[in-house]
Amino acid sequence: MEALELKNDKIKSFFNDRYVWLLLIISLSVRIYLSFFTYVIQNDSVAFMQNAKFFADGDFLSGLGHDYHPLYSLIMAVVYKVIPNMELSGTIVSLFFSTLTVIVFYLIGKSVFDRKISFVSAIILAFHPYAVRFSADIISESTYFFFFISALGLGYFAITNRKLLLFALTGICSALAYLTRPEGIGIIIVVAFWCALKDCVEIKVLWKEKLVSILILVVSFLVFSTPYLVFIKKETGSWSLTKKKNVSDLAGLGKVLATLKSDRLVKEDSGKRMEVTNLAEPGKVLDALGNDRLVKESSDKKKSYWRDIIKQMTSGKSNFKIHLNGILHVIKKYVSTFHPFLLIFLIIGVINWTRVDKKRFFGIYVTSIILFYLIILYRLNLTYLGHGDNIYQYPSRRHLMPLVIPAVFFVGLGVYAAGAWIHEKFHNCHFIVGFKELLKSTWIVQLIVLIIVVSVLLPKTLKPQRFDKHGIKVVGQWIKTNSRNPSPVILSDSSRNAYYAGGEHAQMYGINDALGEAQARKADYIIIMQRDYEVMEKELLQYIKDKKITLAYKYSEKNSLNKHSVFLYEVLH
Repeated sequence: MEALELKNDKIKSFFNDRYVWLLLIISLSVRIYLSFFTYVIQNDSVAFMQNAKFFADGDFLSGLGHDYHPLYSLIMAVVYKVIPNMELSGTIVSLFFSTLTVIVFYLIGKSVFDRKISFVSAIILAFHPYAVRFSADIISESTYFFFFISALGLGYFAITNRKLLLFALTGICSALAYLTRPEGIGIIIVVAFWCALKDCVEIKVLWKEKLVSILILVVSFLVFSTPYLVFIKKETGSWSLTKKKNVSDLAGLGKVLATLKSDRLVKEDSGKRMEVTNLAEPGKVLDALGNDRLVKESSDKKKSYWRDIIKQMTSGKSNFKIHLNGILHVIKKYVSTFHPFLLIFLIIGVINWTRVDKKRFFGIYVTSIILFYLIILYRLNLTYLGHGDNIYQYPSRRHLMPLVIPAVFFVGLGVYAAGAWIHEKFHNCHFIVGFKELLKSTWIVQLIVLIIVVSVLLPKTLKPQRFDKHGIKVVGQWIKTNSRNPSPVILSDSSRNAYYAGGEHAQMYGINDALGEAQARKADYIIIMQRDYEVMEKELLQYIKDKKITLAYKYSEKNSLNKHSVFLYEVLH
């Protein structure tokens, strides 16, 4: 009975908390506003919508068969049954989970710090540029953020309170995060690690409890994730966490293993050369074979051996530079995603956090999660180094934003501490007597500092998304209205072009042989961006002269630079 009354008190406290309602209104308003000013969907949005359509139609095998993990598309399909507009359904799901992330974030901070510090932190998250921008897109990020932060918070409370139910809930949230994106599995690794390590001085007394807790954590994760893991096993023929990469690549170990194998082969080759060199000493060779030619070969092999040694030494220096550049790239990308201005308050927050004992483990716990994922992203950065046009494929802001969110707790603490320090300085200053009455409350000064921080973030937060790509949508809609073929084949570098045109996408992998590829793929249209047009203008004009293509439509930007024009060519079969 007491437990029930306590539960009811907590529910009443939640609904009576004015900060919760204020955060809900602010977060939702900002995200809905930006959704109206997101002009073009992301490339990945097409795949998520296609998968959701498979799920909505009951074709689960096709939906699960895509490389993207299924949970976001599955939730979108459920919403689509109520609101039969796939683009709107995907946006609603992203907005919903992004707003819930802010609320969950506040509740975690409220339990660790206090209401005011947590509110300041949650407001910063509510206005963080990338937290808002991802929430207006039809991608899985916002859904992942929610389950990731929920698992992170539940894991902390499970470790500190040693409650089995919390370990089970952590495993379930980790599984749901994993079903949204593969890296969601990392939370149970960190939680299991801290469960085993914390209070290890009492291991003789607590080892059974710790073992049971870790087992419940893992089993609850597997209950929800095993069906998808089994499906991947059937599809790929091996156990893996995702269809995109194997486990070693996901952990960033692919290149490490390949390098070790390569080094072993080099050593074996060098060993063989040493054996040949020993056998090929001038005296022995002359005695055994009496052949002067072998002496010269022996000398050449000695030179080749030392040349390989020098090459390995030089390669070592080169590898060190690659690793250093990789680390610097990850840090730079993390700081730019975090926002450099917020970094100032992060430092202030960390300094103040170290002075408070009861929050110390929370800081260590959050730091360990951030470092764990940053190391994996750094390894992935090296594994996929040099692939594609961009030398660094990892990490993107989508990978880093989940690691920014936990650190925002300490940004809020920094803003709160800065406000308290400024209030103290104002209070002791004799030159601003007129403002003392107005600023007599520390909380008012802290809110003023918070408003300044939000004002710095706001321009980037509310900046319209992909307005420079609006021509893609306009051209696609033109095709949909004017094409004689109800489902035209469109050759382009992005599937969203075909999505807006209501046609079939043919991938253009490069511009060198795009026109020949269009005829081979029997494409009806080719969409070419301004940057590509400048490269292949002469070839295009020749094809028009030869009556192989014709300019069907051109979207021109209104500004004089005209950098984002889109050219639509109809292929004449």
